[in-house]
Amino acid sequence: MASDDENFDKFLVQVGDDGKFQNRFNLLFNLGAICFTSMTYMSIILALNKPPHNCHVPGMERYNITDLDQWRNLTLPREEDNRGQLGYSKCQMYNVTEDHLARPYSEWSFGESDIIDCAYGYYYDRTYYDRTPITEYDWICDKGFRETNIFVYNRLGELVGTVIFGHLGDTLGRRFVFYVSVLIITAGRLVCMYTAAYYTVFAVASVLGSMSAHAIFQSPLIIAMEISKSERRGHISMVQCIGWTSGLCILPMVFWATKDWFWALMIATLPILIFLLIPSYLIESPRWLATRGNYRAAMKVLRRIATVNGIKELAFDEAVLEKQLSHHKTETIYGIASLFNGWRMTKNTLLVILCWTVCSVTYFTLVLLSSRMDGNPFLNFMYQALIELPAAYLCQKSADRFGRRATNATAFICATVACAILVMIVRDQANESAATFLTTFVKFCVSITFFAVNLQSIEIYPTCLRQTGLAVGAIAATIFGIVGPYVVHLGTEYDVRYPFLVMGLSMGVGVLAALFLPETLHQSLPNTIAEAQNFGKEQRFWALPKAPKKTHDAAEAEEAIRLNVPEQEKN
Repeated sequence: MASDDENFDKFLVQVGDDGKFQNRFNLLFNLGAICFTSMTYMSIILALNKPPHNCHVPGMERYNITDLDQWRNLTLPREEDNRGQLGYSKCQMYNVTEDHLARPYSEWSFGESDIIDCAYGYYYDRTYYDRTPITEYDWICDKGFRETNIFVYNRLGELVGTVIFGHLGDTLGRRFVFYVSVLIITAGRLVCMYTAAYYTVFAVASVLGSMSAHAIFQSPLIIAMEISKSERRGHISMVQCIGWTSGLCILPMVFWATKDWFWALMIATLPILIFLLIPSYLIESPRWLATRGNYRAAMKVLRRIATVNGIKELAFDEAVLEKQLSHHKTETIYGIASLFNGWRMTKNTLLVILCWTVCSVTYFTLVLLSSRMDGNPFLNFMYQALIELPAAYLCQKSADRFGRRATNATAFICATVACAILVMIVRDQANESAATFLTTFVKFCVSITFFAVNLQSIEIYPTCLRQTGLAVGAIAATIFGIVGPYVVHLGTEYDVRYPFLVMGLSMGVGVLAALFLPETLHQSLPNTIAEAQNFGKEQRFWALPKAPKKTHDAAEAEEAIRLNVPEQEKN
């Protein structure tokens, strides 16, 4: 007996599984909506960038000193930076009193006992930022963890939101979750803009704006994959990757143009609301509707797809749809617990969790580092984003040729080696160009692994648990990803090697997880928990995936459906 997934695919072929409707849907939601969403989601990282700073010591004008470095040399103690190089202290100054200012500075003499915390505020380098919450409210030095803690709170918000919206996506539908998620992320970011003076309120609003982030990306991706033929799944992920990367490249240019976090956040947030105004273009997944037993609604969506694809009449109706799927009974699911139903599903779930965790921790560590490296933070951010496009293109080609598993594992191995080299060379400023190249290469590899594991997560779970399955990977990644901002803090404040050491060890774990996941290339999406429990059971570890060969009769039957001619008439 054919599986539900295979039966449903036959109906999709007839309405068009790679036509105008799918192209329009991907253009609007997996490209356009994701572009604006990535800007909204990641804007908080650039808004909370910490410009170079030192203590402000008044009195420079009394000596007609115009060289700021000369004044710093007189008034600031030295300390080692994260590369082990001596530089001016960021949070301490010499106790320059009126008695000192009454004498020539050549007579000044300070010892360890004269070092105090900044007493007159701070000087900020405003080359790239005129205003941020950090410069407005001095979230540095004794308040320096405020920025880091907000990133941690955001990850906790993502954790809670992913649990909630992942489950709602499989129970109330992908379309409903998308709309609610857009409203939540927009509200969160807008409240942030007006509450920076109140740290607690700002942090809560920032968390609210991050709660639904994963759901916005997952919902249109899952819908697109569930209405398209299996050969297009890699292409659909590629479209969403282009949307994500486009947003990440536009975002730093917005900040650079405004140099003001308030207006940059406003520009990055409001455009996503456009997609609330075009509800007729966002469908519910007919595959999901069918698994819920709602054949009437599924048939309505299928007719709509067929109409846009230029097919006027269908050779089946609601009764045929229900009859063909009559052996399917809506399964009782218990949220995340259902992902651990049986040994094979449990093993696959745990491996996906490991892959997601390694990818997420490494990716967001690199994103945070990119805007905190020396040089132009906006260009650094954009360069790190641009590298994702060739990575996604290479991953799509490799994943469709050699398989998801081989592609994922190879990228993990390359990133592990690069991190090991970085740990050895990154402290030496003479190796800065090599370190920048290798860091970009690690981002390239991580982007490949993210693309591959996202495909695998969608393809190994049954329809009734697909969004929950994606969510559980994001949940685990968020839990462990909480350490990411602190790792970046250690790297920027203490030793630049720490982030690469953590990333390298994580990537080593990712290699093992990727190798033992089942191959999903050329495999039908499992529709039921029973099918997912057997997924990958017959696969050989060392074999590369091969496309299934169609028999002559099967090819004729498929062609008949594509031409919208019943098989009996064809014969």
